[in-house]
Amino acid sequence: MREKKYRLPQQSKRKINYTHLGMLCGIAVAALVLVIAAVVIVVRVITYDPFPEDASLTKEAGSVQSEISEEDALKIRYPSFEDEDLDQAVQDVVKQLRENTDGEDTVIDYRSKTIFDTYTSVLFKITKTAEDGSTKISYASMLYDGNAQKALSVDDVFRNQVERDLLDGRKLEDVTAMELNEKDVTLYFSDGKSLPIVFSEHKEYIALNDPDIPSLYQNEPLSIAESPQIDPDKPMVAITFDDGPNPATTPELLDLLKKYDVRCTFFMVGKNAEANPDIVKRIYQEGHELGNHSWDHADLSQLNEAQIIEELQSTDDAIFKACGHDPLYIRPPFGAMSDVYQNTVDRDSILWTIDTRDWESHDASKIKKIIDTYVSDGSIILLHDIHEDSVKAMKSVIPELLEKGYQLVTVSDLYKYGRIS
Repeated sequence: MREKKYRLPQQSKRKINYTHLGMLCGIAVAALVLVIAAVVIVVRVITYDPFPEDASLTKEAGSVQSEISEEDALKIRYPSFEDEDLDQAVQDVVKQLRENTDGEDTVIDYRSKTIFDTYTSVLFKITKTAEDGSTKISYASMLYDGNAQKALSVDDVFRNQVERDLLDGRKLEDVTAMELNEKDVTLYFSDGKSLPIVFSEHKEYIALNDPDIPSLYQNEPLSIAESPQIDPDKPMVAITFDDGPNPATTPELLDLLKKYDVRCTFFMVGKNAEANPDIVKRIYQEGHELGNHSWDHADLSQLNEAQIIEELQSTDDAIFKACGHDPLYIRPPFGAMSDVYQNTVDRDSILWTIDTRDWESHDASKIKKIIDTYVSDGSIILLHDIHEDSVKAMKSVIPELLEKGYQLVTVSDLYKYGRIS
């Protein structure tokens, strides 16, 4: 009997369709990409900042205010403070920036800080993008003195000679911004360049009156007497005094001026100012005007440029050390000026319209007679406070001029009210 053989049934072979599988994988990957993209878009929408901050522009002072104007293509940030005067100073700058966008896409951001609990420094960075995609960066600023409660200009921060010595041929009018720091102040120019000026290395150029900031004057700012009201429609005269201060005569003169509450201009000799700083300080504090009359009464018309600069700068320094302020005007000794002088000096030189020749007569009655004879609206009277008879003459001249209706004012007042130009 033959043995029956059984065959085990074969398992069916399943054919894998790799094309179909690939399509499925592709769809899955595409779906995943879409999901991720959607998540990214959602995150970006949620976190999108149309006005991202510049990390270099730290904001240490004030609260950040931000505005975006699609119509004006302007994005701007600026600080606000809980101080009406300070906020107004900021807004004055912001107003100018708004008006100077030139129709270009403009982004304005800022950096702010407080220095020595006194100064608030705000530096604005302006980025303009033209239609061709090119960008231009410039700077503006606001520097505020909390003690004086006013915004400071470049002239408030630096003394007269900084332009001559430190700006490499640039002009102060080319400065578009300045930023105060604890150790320096940085100037920004219209050509895009900047210049840091370190206080400790250039203290002779610093005009700020602050014990924390190195300068030739290391005291608190001096208070100054309030000036009397001036009526521009009434006649006015500037009495000016040369060659002082003299400790034997100038204090007596100051007492007299204080008695009648009048203001004069003192053209001081540098070596006398250096020897009598307390009198210089008093002249300033009592509201009189400071003038430069050279260091040692030299004939400046006979000097070269370097010698003229030395004569005037030494005098400026002596006066600044005493009171923290520079003379505004110069009176060259003897009224002598050369072409070299005219090309060297960048301040107004003040002469006179009435020469009392008090240095010659030493006679109070003759001094008074000359003034009585020639005085008129806008006169600039030349006297010398180093002479006793000149001071004596003022005891009758001043009350009589006031009685005649004259206002006794400074040279600056004559400029201000159009008596001289």
